Amino acid sequence: MKTIQELRRDLQAQLDPFFYPDSIAIIGASQNMIKPSGIPLNLLTLFDYAGEIYPINPKYGQLGGRKCYPSIVEVPGSVDLAIIGVPAAVTLESLRQCAAKGVKAAIIFTSGFAEVGEDGRVLQEEISRLARDSGMRILGPNCLGVVNFYNGSAASFMFHDKPKDLYYPETLSYITQSGGLGAIIFQMVLQHSVGCNYFVSTGNEADVNFAEVLSYLVGRDEVKLIGGYIEGLPQGGRLFMEACHEALKQRKLVTFQKVGRTAVGATAAASHTGALVGEDRVYDGVFKQFGAVRADDVEQMNALITLHAAGRLPAGKNIGVITISGGGGVVVADKCPDYGLEVVRLTETTQNSLREFFPPYGAVANPVDLTSAIFVDGALFQRAIRTVMEDPLVDMGAFFYNLQMPDLEAAEKIIDIYYSTDKPLVIFTWPTGQDYAVEAKEKMIRAGVPVVEHVPSGLWALSALADWAERSKDVPSFPSYSPGAEREQAQKVVALSTAQGRRTLTESRSKELLQAYGIPVTREILAHSATEAAAAAGSLGYPVVLKIESPDIAHRTEAGGVLLNLTDAAAVQEGYGSIMKRAREYNPSASIDGVLVQEMLSPGLEVILGVKKDPLFGPTILFGLGGIFVELLKDLSVRTAPLREEDARAMLEEIEGKALLGGVRGEQPRDREALVGIMMKLSRLAVELGGEIAELDINPLIVYADGEGAVAADALVILSDEA
Repeated sequence: MKTIQELRRDLQAQLDPFFYPDSIAIIGASQNMIKPSGIPLNLLTLFDYAGEIYPINPKYGQLGGRKCYPSIVEVPGSVDLAIIGVPAAVTLESLRQCAAKGVKAAIIFTSGFAEVGEDGRVLQEEISRLARDSGMRILGPNCLGVVNFYNGSAASFMFHDKPKDLYYPETLSYITQSGGLGAIIFQMVLQHSVGCNYFVSTGNEADVNFAEVLSYLVGRDEVKLIGGYIEGLPQGGRLFMEACHEALKQRKLVTFQKVGRTAVGATAAASHTGALVGEDRVYDGVFKQFGAVRADDVEQMNALITLHAAGRLPAGKNIGVITISGGGGVVVADKCPDYGLEVVRLTETTQNSLREFFPPYGAVANPVDLTSAIFVDGALFQRAIRTVMEDPLVDMGAFFYNLQMPDLEAAEKIIDIYYSTDKPLVIFTWPTGQDYAVEAKEKMIRAGVPVVEHVPSGLWALSALADWAERSKDVPSFPSYSPGAEREQAQKVVALSTAQGRRTLTESRSKELLQAYGIPVTREILAHSATEAAAAAGSLGYPVVLKIESPDIAHRTEAGGVLLNLTDAAAVQEGYGSIMKRAREYNPSASIDGVLVQEMLSPGLEVILGVKKDPLFGPTILFGLGGIFVELLKDLSVRTAPLREEDARAMLEEIEGKALLGGVRGEQPRDREALVGIMMKLSRLAVELGGEIAELDINPLIVYADGEGAVAADALVILSDEA
């Protein structure tokens, strides 16, 4: 099996024909230049594509001044890329002819495949099979195609004029699973004077998938900024993560809008982890772990793209706010903490400098309020912005300005002051229909000034850019493991359960798996009678806990199968009988191995750790508050395995209840180092037993005071079908 690195190298050669074809055939080419099958010929001409173009349609002898061929097999030269614009019913035959011709790549515009029902799905599977058998890479079906703005290779029916006079031309590479929305986002980005270098619509992804396109673009030197719209990745999860990680190492910003935040991918499962790790939670963890910035909406993404295109990276999150309205300053300042931005108090030197030319009623601490004095002194805001941006504590700036003020020179003044600083500076305004205001806004945008009409989106973008800039400075590698005695011992436990036909491991056997990897667990003895239980309790020392031991009773508390804090032999013997009775009443057919006699742990902070095998991204690690809180609050963080230590520490900081780890109401801080150590051991277990384990719960893991460690009080492992 090829490594991810080998796959990425192969992709560069495989996908090149989509972006840099020397010849393009348009199958089903139309003389109607506004039809999907007619637009490519028009665009290729408009964009000055220099390669060979072969229209294919038996109805015509010529199209667009070019010879039109009845079929692709009759084209005299070789064909790098074929555009398929014929009905779904004849698409497969067209692809077969392309394969016979030796075409390297094909783009299918046509819809009517998996998105329309079972018949379409079967047809799409035939397309996938043809791609595998022939080696011809296929994009689509049901896609807008590919546009390369460097060489004019516009193999798309996204009709638009060739972008001109952009301040940031050929800057953004954009990948979208929705053709229509992708085209809209492309147009919106153009309004910020940011142009694309590559635009790719992946459609149904019968062959070429989103992760492959991402990997290809990350591998190109000229690509520095990648955006994307994702509905769901059908395949290529590990390649996707590797591409995001490589982009971060190369300081290439990757930002996605991933829709579908509801846990549609989550299904009920026997473990808490299986029920709680939903599709969106995993995507969110992957984006954070591998350095991709997730935007909630188009406005956020556009603001981030605009700020990154400007080429200014913030050194931190201290923001200086300048406004012509006290209310506007409050609006901006109120939102800053929501995005981790600090409206830092300006230095006394800066404040004194502002007082020299400010009216006595103007605010100079931050936000800096110019007040109505702006009507008297039109250059006031220039001096104010320059002074604020020169403050050594300020990492970025925001200027809240009303473009409807009839100052015909305002745009030139803002442009001038923007280029007097090298720190990120965003201009906040609001939508307006006034001609002079629209003209001023356009003038600033065409000069490369970031203008944002939605304050929260702009502040989010500043914060996201600062976070990304910090993360991309030093990108550590992920650990690799050499399987040793730990894996060998764990597989013996797995083999014993599979030999008994058990997919769910009992608590004691689940803990044996944890112990193999050095994860601390409770001292316990399995008893098969009341007498054995009392003897076990005496050996362990009182108080003790009794738990029913059965692979068929996962949630033992509901079955009455747990007794806590038993303090003598009589209580243990009586408890043994009552637990066995309730368990048999709860599930008469359950296989019962006995009763687990366990040391009663002293109180501590209860957390949950879990592992779930995600079908796309592989084993994932879950962390959150344990006990009853896990179901009540669902306060969780997720990452994929293997973890780096910084991933584990980030997970601890991500939950809302993180203050409990620091100690509250006089309690001592919890042993974070022990917790991180256990998470790293669990990560190794998840990787090395990834083929055997479907789900794993440690709930609760009791975390004690700093330096006193942590212990797994309960555990549940569910084996995968492969195991």
